[in-house]
Amino acid sequence: MGVRESRIRSDRFQGRSRGSHWHPLGKALSPPTHLRPWLTEPRSLTARLQRYYGKVHLRVIAQSLGEPYNDEGSGHLPLAICRAVVLSSDAGKPLVVAHSILPAVPRGPLSVVIRKLGRQALGSLLFTHPGFVRRQREWAFLDARHPLYRLTSQQDPSVPQRLWARRAVYSLSRYPQQSVQVTEVFCIPPHEEN
Repeated sequence: MGVRESRIRSDRFQGRSRGSHWHPLGKALSPPTHLRPWLTEPRSLTARLQRYYGKVHLRVIAQSLGEPYNDEGSGHLPLAICRAVVLSSDAGKPLVVAHSILPAVPRGPLSVVIRKLGRQALGSLLFTHPGFVRRQREWAFLDARHPLYRLTSQQDPSVPQRLWARRAVYSLSRYPQQSVQVTEVFCIPPHEEN
């Protein structure tokens, strides 16, 4: 079961940040060959990581009410539930750092879900629960000026000078006024091709 796709953009998640420039997925940028399949994966990234690496460990870095980063809608979204996690291989190698933003207003079913996730990957819920709609799929490369680059380099100091990331906005079809933006930053090294 997958999420439905929608071409409708969400203006709630618009913003700018030094160190990134987001483009529609598949357009404008040319990522390294080894990362392109990961960046364009249409289904659950968590499931793909598990197929390729076996057991994948999720560690919650932070989850709290706070301000989103500038390119996540700061100004439009004064407060949001901000959740950062790292997905690592069984050997402890960080593979993906994910950052999710759920605006504090309006409250709804996603607020309850995010609070109860614990060590469960948000992606596992989005791609197994019926009724989710995905829109606004984008990608970018991030450099040291971007806070998600810095967060990722704290998890893996050996990351390159630019990191590739993708993001999408998800909402429940029965409650479209509440949406969560999920950004995934990739630490998968070149020899880890799939």
